[in-house]
Amino acid sequence: MRTLGFLALCLVALNADAARLHLKGQVTDAITRTPIAKALVRVYRDGVKVQAFETNGSGRYDVVLDNSADYVIRFSSPGRVTKCFGIDTHGPEWADDRNVTPVEVEMTLFERVEGLDLSFFDMPMGLARFTPMTGFLSWNKTYEERIQPEAARLYAEVRLRLDQAVAKHP
Repeated sequence: MRTLGFLALCLVALNADAARLHLKGQVTDAITRTPIAKALVRVYRDGVKVQAFETNGSGRYDVVLDNSADYVIRFSSPGRVTKCFGIDTHGPEWADDRNVTPVEVEMTLFERVEGLDLSFFDMPMGLARFTPMTGFLSWNKTYEERIQPEAARLYAEVRLRLDQAVAKHP
């Protein structure tokens, strides 16, 4: 009888899901927009790495995030600058809501340039908030407006240096 009670409790716990966020997208080259196969995708939940996998041959990734956590999704590939974004999934939930909200997020990576400090890109390039009750994902526009000028300046410098390198060695 005790075992049946435990199994019933487990089934109730499994059925108490709330809406979750399903992130999927493609990792591409920032200049050519070609897919980057085997890019490393690391998922951190509340500062702890909980998942790591590579993009498929088309540069695609796919991950479902649980609620009530702060996530950082980090993308890297050999010879390229690592970039990330953050998502907060805290918020009220409907009981027994099994909906999954799919969201497509492209991540572009570009080549490292020797002698250029690109540590700015260690910061999240975007911050989002997912509300489980509504299934709505919103990006923090104020944050983006604050970091965008420096990101654009650095990316322009990368492009300039890469173009100069190509011009020297056609």
